[in-house]
Amino acid sequence: MRIKKRNKRRQFFIFLGFFLLMMFLWSCETEQSLARSRQKAAEKGLLKAVVFKGMQPEKMNLMERMQYYRVPGVSLAVIDKLRVEWTMGYGFRRAGENNSITPETVFQAASLSQPVAGQTALHYVRTGKFQLNTGVNRLLRSWKLWEGDNINQREVTLFDLLTHTAGLVEWTFNGYSPDEEIPSSEQILEGLKPANSPCLRIVYSPGSEVRISELGFFLLQRLLEDVLDKPFADAASESVLKPLAMKRSAFSAVLPEALAGNAAVGHLRDGEPVKGGYNRYPELAAAGLWSTPNDMAVFVIDIMKTALGESDHVISPEAARAMLTPHVGNRGLAFKVEDEGDDLYFTIRGRNHGFECVLVAYPVRRQGVVIMTNSDNGSYLIDEILRGVSAVYEWPHFQQEVKTLYRLDPSIYKQYVGRYEINPEYILDVKFEDYYLVIQPTGQAPTKFYVENPSMFFSTDPLIRIRFTRDETGRVNGLMLYQRDFSMKGRKIN
Repeated sequence: MRIKKRNKRRQFFIFLGFFLLMMFLWSCETEQSLARSRQKAAEKGLLKAVVFKGMQPEKMNLMERMQYYRVPGVSLAVIDKLRVEWTMGYGFRRAGENNSITPETVFQAASLSQPVAGQTALHYVRTGKFQLNTGVNRLLRSWKLWEGDNINQREVTLFDLLTHTAGLVEWTFNGYSPDEEIPSSEQILEGLKPANSPCLRIVYSPGSEVRISELGFFLLQRLLEDVLDKPFADAASESVLKPLAMKRSAFSAVLPEALAGNAAVGHLRDGEPVKGGYNRYPELAAAGLWSTPNDMAVFVIDIMKTALGESDHVISPEAARAMLTPHVGNRGLAFKVEDEGDDLYFTIRGRNHGFECVLVAYPVRRQGVVIMTNSDNGSYLIDEILRGVSAVYEWPHFQQEVKTLYRLDPSIYKQYVGRYEINPEYILDVKFEDYYLVIQPTGQAPTKFYVENPSMFFSTDPLIRIRFTRDETGRVNGLMLYQRDFSMKGRKIN
């Protein structure tokens, strides 16, 4: 009897072990299958900026949209449950060559460099080197920030640099081509040739308003070098990159040899490669990081885990939460922070010569995405990818704009027909067909523009608005073109 009971007990435990093993394997396979299905849905689910009311959204294929926008390469990493759920590369490192983008391909991270630099500074706040409210001139050694006679109400602090409230002139660095001399740190600070940026001076009252200036992050770079007595790249590597095992990332104006074998080449709007492959950015903390979406996703995950109290590899939980809290307007520390509660997300976009990228993450949802491209046209594609990923993961933002399709009297359309000069090399030819205008810029494909109101028209691919202007007699004499964060004025010449 005892032998039979032992056998039955043994069989029960064997069965239980086998059952648990199968459940574990089934669970793993389910997670893998879910990730694959989400990936395929995202790849085939890109969405335009606009959908007309009453119509089904048109889902588009990633590779086809890359060709449409002339973006040679894209790489992205998607975060779910505070882990990288999937990462993939598409296209090529250089147009016209058989050199595929992989998840290990490095890109210029542009402004995505700034939160990494910010975390580097916050690491040394944690170690007691300085405080967020410490005046920068107390820390700088060989160079001091000229604060003006009447402008500053108080001293500029590290907090001001991280929130773009230091009162510095608005500026984005342009980098230097291979045949241009790279300026010294002092030349950049003073705005002296060969530097192509203005001198670093206060022009607004510190703390009064947000003025996006990458000059502030270069000043942060210089401050860290003065306090730590070591190159900024080494400080960032020791405090952030190595602890987080970001092995495919480095701060460097010149592409590091260790990463050169699998690096993307930047491309212009016309599809041609950037001269020399990329511009050099000695302003490392502002725009000089080389990285991959996977490495940046690891960085983002650590910030979210730290803010949630589940990690403290680099900075304290209090510092992580400060990075993700809007302090002035929607500015956190090095991030833009939007919405609140479960829907709060932090983000930053980057644009270097020939490269565009974006980072978006939802701490409460424990999700996010990092997208990198090697083209000046990348922003249009990035927006479509974001809308597709948002739909797949059911995020509350990055939705299509719903517009009603209107039709005007033909006589109104005809008033706008003609040629408009933005500059001698850039002419817009405007024609009228059915219930929309067809506008063809010099050297580009014609695009349909639909009615928003009797003087404003918009395109859906990408979203561009054009407002026609009139003279004092009521005749159409020009137009204003609005696209993303810039506008252009054109005069009617025919």
